[in-house]
Amino acid sequence: MQKINGPSGFIEYAGAMLVVDYGKVYQDGTPVGFLFEDGYLKDTSGPLGLSDQLRPIEALPGLTFRGIDTSGLALKLPLANHGGPTGDLTYNGIRLHVVNGRLATLDHRLVGVFGDDGVLCLRDGAAKDGEFRLDEVTQLNTLFQGNKSDGKPWTHEFNRQPTLYRKDRSYAENEIIRYFMGFDALSTVQKRYVLETMTLWAASGILQVVRKSEGDASLGNVKHGAAGVTAVRTGNATFDKEEFDRDVVHYNQRGPHFTVGRGPNLDLVEVRLSLVVPHEFGHQLEFTLTQAAQDHITEMYNQRRKTCEKVHALPPHIAGYSEFLRKDQVERRHFVSGYSKSSMHEYWAECVAAFSVKGSREILKQFDPEMHALLTRLVVKPQSILRIVLHETTAALQASLKLGGEYTDDLLF
Repeated sequence: MQKINGPSGFIEYAGAMLVVDYGKVYQDGTPVGFLFEDGYLKDTSGPLGLSDQLRPIEALPGLTFRGIDTSGLALKLPLANHGGPTGDLTYNGIRLHVVNGRLATLDHRLVGVFGDDGVLCLRDGAAKDGEFRLDEVTQLNTLFQGNKSDGKPWTHEFNRQPTLYRKDRSYAENEIIRYFMGFDALSTVQKRYVLETMTLWAASGILQVVRKSEGDASLGNVKHGAAGVTAVRTGNATFDKEEFDRDVVHYNQRGPHFTVGRGPNLDLVEVRLSLVVPHEFGHQLEFTLTQAAQDHITEMYNQRRKTCEKVHALPPHIAGYSEFLRKDQVERRHFVSGYSKSSMHEYWAECVAAFSVKGSREILKQFDPEMHALLTRLVVKPQSILRIVLHETTAALQASLKLGGEYTDDLLF
C-alpha cells in the first residue's frame, strides 16, 4: 500500500498551536491526528476532538493551517477564497473529489480549486501565482456531480470542442487526428503508423502548441520528390503520398532505422529514418524555438559536420551532402541518419523524428546524447526552449495533461 504523506506546517485552533509534520499532527510532541492536503482530518484526539472519521477542517470552526504541501507549494487551509462545491469530479476519465472547492485525488493529494462557477484552477509551481486557470484550450473533458457551496444539487459538464473532439478517443489521439488532415481516409496500417510516431508529442502537449502556432499536416503531391515539405509562410506540412506510403512500409518491415547501399558499387551505405511525419513536424517545431535554442542547435550541427567531414570524408566519385559510410563504420557514425548532415534544419528535424519513438530514441541517445538531452528538456521543461509567448499555455496544458493521465511519468521510457 502506498504511503500517504500530508502537508507540513502549523495548525491554530482554540488558542492552541499544533505542529504538522508530513500530515501528522502533534501537540507538545504527542500525536493528536492526521491532516490531509485536501483539508480532511482523521484519527483526531486532544484539542481536535476524539474521532476516527474523516472530517473536513470546516467541521472545526476557526481552525486554520499554514505551511506547505508535499511538493513544497505554500498551502493555507481553508483556502483564502474558501467555499465551493463538494462532490465527485471526473477529469478526462480520472476520478477525483471536491470538498468545499478543494480539488483532490482519491488519496487526498490537493491538485487544484473548483469553483461554484465551474472554473477549474490547478496548483503548479510553474504558475506565476501557484495556480493555472484552465480554459477551453487547456482543460480536458470534465464532469462534476455534487452540491454547490449553498447546498443545492449541481451537475456541471465541460466537453472539449464537442464538434471536433471524439469521445471514443484519448486527448492524444484526438490531437493527432486534428493535426493530420484526412486521417480517416488512411488505411489501418497507416493510421497506426501516424499514431505511434506522434503520440509522444501529442501526450506531452507539444503537438497542440505547435499545431495552433504553426499549422497542421496533410498528404499531397510534393513535386520536387522529397518525402515532405513544410511551408515557411504557413508552417503547414505536406507529405508526398507515394513517399509516405513507402515510409510506412519501411517502418513496418525494417523499423524506424535502416541502411541503403550507395555509390556505383554499393560499397557505401547511408542510414535512413522511416519517420517522415515526425520529421516534418520537427520543421514546424523549429519555428517555435527561441533564437538561443536555434543558435545552440546550429553550433551542435556545425561541430558534428566538421568532425564528420574529417573522419568520414566523401570519396571523389560520390556527390551529395549526406553522411555515407562503409558498413563497418555505421556504429561509429556522427549523425543519427545520413540526411541529418545536409543542413542544420534537417539535422534538427531528423533528431526530432528519431526521438519520437522509444527504440529510435535510444539510438539517438547513443549517437547524439547532447541532442537527446535537449529534446528531453523540451518535453519535460518546454519553457526552457520554446518562445516566451508560448510558456504559460504550454505549462498549463502540461499540468492539465498530467492530471488527466495523458502525460504520464513513463512517457519517455
